Amino acid sequence: MEENHKDEQKAYEERLRRRLKILRKTFEEGNIRIPNDPHIKDSLLAVRYGPDGEIDLSTVDGIVRSMALAITAMNDREELKKAYPLDEIQQTYFEFIDRNFGEYYKIMLERGLTPHDAGLALSRREETINSITDQIPDFFNIIEEFWLNAGEALIAHVEDMHESLKGVFGGDLFPAHSENIASKCGIYVDTIILPDPFLRSKALFPRWPKGDQAYYFIKHALNILQYKELACAKVDQPIVVIVPDKAAFEEGERDFYMKLGKDDSIEHAARMFGRKFESFEELMEFANALDTIEKVVAEIKDKSRVLFDTDFGNDVFEQIKRAVDGDTGQLMGTKNPGIIVATHAMGRMTVSNELLIKARRMRATPIIDAPTSWAYLNWKLEYDAGKAEAESGLKDLHILRSLQSLSKNEMQWLGKVPTDALIELRKSGALDEIRGILGSGVDEIAKANPLNFFRTTDQVFENIDHAFEVHRGKIKELSAKKWKFAGTDIASWLVVGTMEVTAAATGIPVWGLATIAANQVFDIPKLREIPVTIKELAEENRKLKLSPVSLLFKYANKKA
Repeated sequence: MEENHKDEQKAYEERLRRRLKILRKTFEEGNIRIPNDPHIKDSLLAVRYGPDGEIDLSTVDGIVRSMALAITAMNDREELKKAYPLDEIQQTYFEFIDRNFGEYYKIMLERGLTPHDAGLALSRREETINSITDQIPDFFNIIEEFWLNAGEALIAHVEDMHESLKGVFGGDLFPAHSENIASKCGIYVDTIILPDPFLRSKALFPRWPKGDQAYYFIKHALNILQYKELACAKVDQPIVVIVPDKAAFEEGERDFYMKLGKDDSIEHAARMFGRKFESFEELMEFANALDTIEKVVAEIKDKSRVLFDTDFGNDVFEQIKRAVDGDTGQLMGTKNPGIIVATHAMGRMTVSNELLIKARRMRATPIIDAPTSWAYLNWKLEYDAGKAEAESGLKDLHILRSLQSLSKNEMQWLGKVPTDALIELRKSGALDEIRGILGSGVDEIAKANPLNFFRTTDQVFENIDHAFEVHRGKIKELSAKKWKFAGTDIASWLVVGTMEVTAAATGIPVWGLATIAANQVFDIPKLREIPVTIKELAEENRKLKLSPVSLLFKYANKKA
């Protein structure tokens, strides 16, 4: 034991000496400013060197040690970013995907297929299925190894893009294959952060039959390649960046999101069934007894909260039946409708929590293009705001408004911008001019202070409504200019549909762990289970008093 203690002490002293050297170098380069605090000054002046020319560590107090630790962390972060430039990370990633799936992608484009079509075509013959699925384990190993080496640096790059208006996609494994999310909102958002769908779906692959594995493997790859040109474009700020989920590498984060998802699903079930549940175990015991769809429907008090897919219609029985008979029941490994209803909400809430935490970590605005995911994110914020209302005594802390209804007409925006036109806009600097003409846009919402919504809800949305009234007029002005980019004119980029905003204003961070600092979400012993990365993020949010604002983009079923 004593020998181990000596080894640990020696290792600590070596780390401290390195930090002190970096601190000294930073001082010499003039890259640090000291607050006008006599205690800090006295601590720095007290540091002495020993006869061996090394700093006498006994003269280094806690103030200097903390300062050295902070400066070293910033130094190491910058060195990491230099070692792994953002553009090189993206180029390497897409080159790897292209080497493995480039031929399939060319055939898809030549035949006018979607990634979905190509995936189906290649997963029909047993010989092809076996050939594809045999490659999956090695492919996943390479992807994981790549992100283990480059992921931390990439996340640091994106976090430090302070001047960029960033949107982080969430609610699904990856954007829909049938449309390009950058085309949809790339005029209004500088950088769109997309997840690696392979990492996200890795745990699902073993649950699927071989045919489904081949289909999703091909579909993911071809969908990713649709963004290669945008992600690798030589522009000042990346238009698209693929970023791995930190939960794939940080021990405990995935379990933590599931814990939050379970807590939110208890609240969701309470609203749905009109009764309280003291724990997730109690909820599952209750749900297990509902072993027919008829029993589930008989217990439901709020039918609007039963949602598997907005495309399944409004009938509760049909929603549940299609879930039981379809992929949902298969993935959950059960046909019990009560368990499926309760567990589905837990999964959706887990995804919502992860999206909100990822958005906060990246200093980005959550962007969703799937109405089902949007509904669950909105419910999640509603439940968090309800907890905050109970603590603060304030009311109306959660807001959901449709900008379509606010504008009194169907919402219109520049939402079908061709990839080459979007790149040309960035390279030529024309995007700044277009945004200048448009005036207020999505950034007005993303930067709105939701902390004041509970006092001035109507005024805030009146201002947003006015901004989009101006925006609509400016779109007409732009269309009249007949500008062309990459051979297409601006008028051809117009779409109509729904653009909605949801916000929760609590004065404290909102995502299920809103009250970590006050020990109100978890029992004190369980606080130890929270990953360090989440604790640090929660503390930062507590200081900044940030609440999330999220956006939904959805096309109408007709052209502008």
